[in-house]
Amino acid sequence: MSTLILGGGVTGLAAALHLQRKGESVEVWEAGASVGGWMKTLPWEGGHFETGPQGVLWQKGTAVDRLFSAIELPFKSPGTGARWVGKGGSLIPVPASPPALMFSPLMSVGAKLRMMLEPFQPVRPAEPEEGLSAFITRRLGKGVATELLPSMIAGVLAAPAEILSVDAIPKLRQWEATGSLVNGIRKSGVSHMVVPEGGMGQLPIRLASKLGTVRVGLRAERMEALSDGRWRVSGGGEMREADRVVLALPAYEAAALLGSVAHQSAEALGAIPYTSVDLWHSRHAPLPALKDSFGFLIHPPEGRGYLGSLVPSWMDPQSAPAGVMQLRSFIGGAFGKPADLEAWEGVFARLKHWVPTLGDPAAVRHERAERAIPRPELGHRARIKAALEGLPAGVDWLSNARFGPGVRDILEGLETWMS
Repeated sequence: MSTLILGGGVTGLAAALHLQRKGESVEVWEAGASVGGWMKTLPWEGGHFETGPQGVLWQKGTAVDRLFSAIELPFKSPGTGARWVGKGGSLIPVPASPPALMFSPLMSVGAKLRMMLEPFQPVRPAEPEEGLSAFITRRLGKGVATELLPSMIAGVLAAPAEILSVDAIPKLRQWEATGSLVNGIRKSGVSHMVVPEGGMGQLPIRLASKLGTVRVGLRAERMEALSDGRWRVSGGGEMREADRVVLALPAYEAAALLGSVAHQSAEALGAIPYTSVDLWHSRHAPLPALKDSFGFLIHPPEGRGYLGSLVPSWMDPQSAPAGVMQLRSFIGGAFGKPADLEAWEGVFARLKHWVPTLGDPAAVRHERAERAIPRPELGHRARIKAALEGLPAGVDWLSNARFGPGVRDILEGLETWMS
């Protein structure tokens, strides 16, 4: 069987590798000048910076481990770094273990006591779809849902937890299906943050190197069904016919292509909202407090559009020259971007509010991630179902909007898709 995959991000490239290993003939078209989509590692004066994910959660024997082994991609783990939540005007340490959370000032005593009852809560059927905040309230209590969840979700999806579906974090439903979140986490084991040698951008580059035909700078513009059940795709002066077409594209791009051949799918995919985020990369003199730090997230009511900052130079020392601390700050998302955060001066003032000892930057870069993050709002499950049911024979759609926001979610979803 011949398959044409549209989209050369990690989803499309990993899908192509799976199909190629099954003996299928696969070609990938990527509209951009290089593979990777938002996942790119770009050079920056003696180091680099990430435009997409900073790392990936890895565990031996999982989909991530299997893929990294298949493409022979070396990686390293920075270890267990300190994390904070900005709340009440100061940074509060996030405990490294669930038991330690009981002694943390992050939550009230009542919230902690209610959280301890989680293993005794009944398992709810998967249907009807549940909101993310409602799910956490049901299982862990209102205190966790209001005092801890908002900053965690803002740091992952750049959106308020109360507007999202529980499907925004697929692991939650998977864990609950084992009887409780505590039981699910215990059974699944501990995952570690890892970074490929050379940065996350090496993942799509290495994937592409293992494939037969990957075309960059080639955007699909039209799809049409042929009388023999095959498909014809054209764009950029090129045309291909294939037994199957896989759209490994953001929902809004897939919707544009499907409009003339699958109206139901196009309408459902077009209804999935996406979030844009501003990224500010800055370099400073090292701070002892952030020496072994993952970074910090800000409780949204206090953040006012400033979502938090990571410390890439801890996660990946190659990202900055020796003796330099590199930060990556996230602005806006679905929370909006106030006027004082339009320029670096305002962003730096917010950073100084939470880290008063932070020195002036030696260098600053700004990136705009336009419509980079799918936003699985309540009703997401119905939209995905309608999109998939409306696809004609020989066409499929793969995306982080379908499988989940993280690289781990995508790779696990692809293995299920292939089975």
